Amino acid sequence: MRGRPALWATVFGAAGVLHVVRPQFFDSLVPQELPGGQRVWTLGSGVVELGLSAAILNPATRRKIGRPAALFLVGVLPGNVKMALDWQRSKKMSPVMKVGAWVRVVAQVPMIVSASRIR
Repeated sequence: MRGRPALWATVFGAAGVLHVVRPQFFDSLVPQELPGGQRVWTLGSGVVELGLSAAILNPATRRKIGRPAALFLVGVLPGNVKMALDWQRSKKMSPVMKVGAWVRVVAQVPMIVSASRIR
């Protein structure tokens, strides 16, 4: 496996592990308005990311995973926007970090397109 599938299997796998191993960081990205508590959403999204990675690694499911992967990235976009807004208001974040958070939001669009093309 090479190219786009290898990249996305790595990205989703690494992100999934981080969500499970270091959930504190990701908890703050979850809007408090969501039911169930932030930790539930953090761990749940980590499990989904690990599942997406596994599906990409499996040739039998790889061709069918592009749309679900893209929809997942659409689903987490509000968390990225929340992070950018929170960091913009924070006195603890450097200007570089604040800009980086907005770059991450904008980068979500080509990421969604790329994930939708996993084959």
